[in-house]
Amino acid sequence: MKKQTITWTLLLALSLPALAQKEYRVDKPAGKLYLNLNGARIEGYAGNEIVFSNQGVPEEEDERAKGLQALSSSGFTDNTGLGISVTKKGSDIEVNPVGNSSRGDILYIRVPNALDIVFNNNKSIFADTLLIKNIKGEIEVSTSYNDVVLENNSGPMNIKSLYKNIEATFANDVKGPISIVSVYGHVDVAMPASTKANLTMGTSYGKLYAASDFNIAIRPEAADEERVAIKAPDRVTSVEGGEVKVAEGIAVPLDSMRDILIASPPSSGTGISIATIFRGGIGENIEGTVNGGGIDLILKSTYKNVYLRTD
Repeated sequence: MKKQTITWTLLLALSLPALAQKEYRVDKPAGKLYLNLNGARIEGYAGNEIVFSNQGVPEEEDERAKGLQALSSSGFTDNTGLGISVTKKGSDIEVNPVGNSSRGDILYIRVPNALDIVFNNNKSIFADTLLIKNIKGEIEVSTSYNDVVLENNSGPMNIKSLYKNIEATFANDVKGPISIVSVYGHVDVAMPASTKANLTMGTSYGKLYAASDFNIAIRPEAADEERVAIKAPDRVTSVEGGEVKVAEGIAVPLDSMRDILIASPPSSGTGISIATIFRGGIGENIEGTVNGGGIDLILKSTYKNVYLRTD
């Protein structure tokens, strides 16, 4: 038994170098942290350094590459040993990927919790889930292919995703404005029942859901906000002295419909025809207050559902 214990201890000791995580540290900037990455796990802490680490299994050393420097079409150089470039630009720090990351690599970033963060990934379809947690500074995210998970952040924040879902959980200290929008993914947000907000929720093809714990007062839609859809070529017509670009499938206010028809009868050559005009729903869009009003809170998805629940 003693021999077996010694053997396991030896094996563990030998495996530690392979599992040891690499780190790269940089002092907290006076400005913002700009991250142009495929994905990351970002966590705020009470410190003064930004700590980058990679917990993936190290690549097999390439003997042929010894003494050579990795090149990338991006023009950036790996100055961290983690497959990323970290550079200072004025009062900000910018992080960019260098080359192709190894399969299974996950970049972890610990940041001072009051730091402002800007994340952008609108290029790579090989995107990892973006996790941001415990941040008290401002957060901006613009991504096409990352699922976005937000945990225990205070705000303000502006989060946009094109194809993926956004899920957020807030604690008691919530600061606005907060805007969370996805085009093809769902938006699921959990907040304290006591949150006070000026609420805007919307979806074109999905549904809106909210917990009954919130005291939500919805402002009724005004009659003159009813809209219609027009099918017409991409042309410009005069409406009440101004210009309205009437593109195929564009929705316009109903009260402008009469002026468009008068200014552009079918014979005018604009291509607008009464036969191609139809009325119909354009989704669900509500505005109102939560618990009497407070921070500005915008939650929208074009094609999927939007959920507002208590934490």
